Amino acid sequence: MRGLIACSVCEERPEGKLSQVTWAWNPAPKERVAYRQRLCLTCFVRYVVGLDKPIDATGPLLCPACGIKSDDDMFPVYMTAYIPGTGKMRLDLALCSACSYKVQANAQVGAKLLEERGIEESRGLAPGLTDIKDPWAALGITARE
Repeated sequence: MRGLIACSVCEERPEGKLSQVTWAWNPAPKERVAYRQRLCLTCFVRYVVGLDKPIDATGPLLCPACGIKSDDDMFPVYMTAYIPGTGKMRLDLALCSACSYKVQANAQVGAKLLEERGIEESRGLAPGLTDIKDPWAALGITARE
């Protein structure tokens, strides 16, 4: 039996649940753009799985899409996915400018543009709350304008 909700990209209605993927980036300081897609397993593998690369804590940042050094030419994209039966997956993607534009374009296919929200909420937190898993927040350090 086919599902009721179509994949944002391929528009097929596969059996079972779709993943829900939110893509976000900052086009300018204190600005955020975010899109939400529902992806079938095939499209999730095609557009997300290949970007899940480890970051070397002591080495240079490498673009997860093409592998070039992205330290000096980085346009990050942040991805959060809710995967049926698995839970939440989050990627901070240190993309080079060329790959960032491609990922941003793919993120908009069949997607819903999300409403703007305050900088406090840019990581999914309600205003005034901090992420208790964040070691910086645990020290009581807050953003200054």
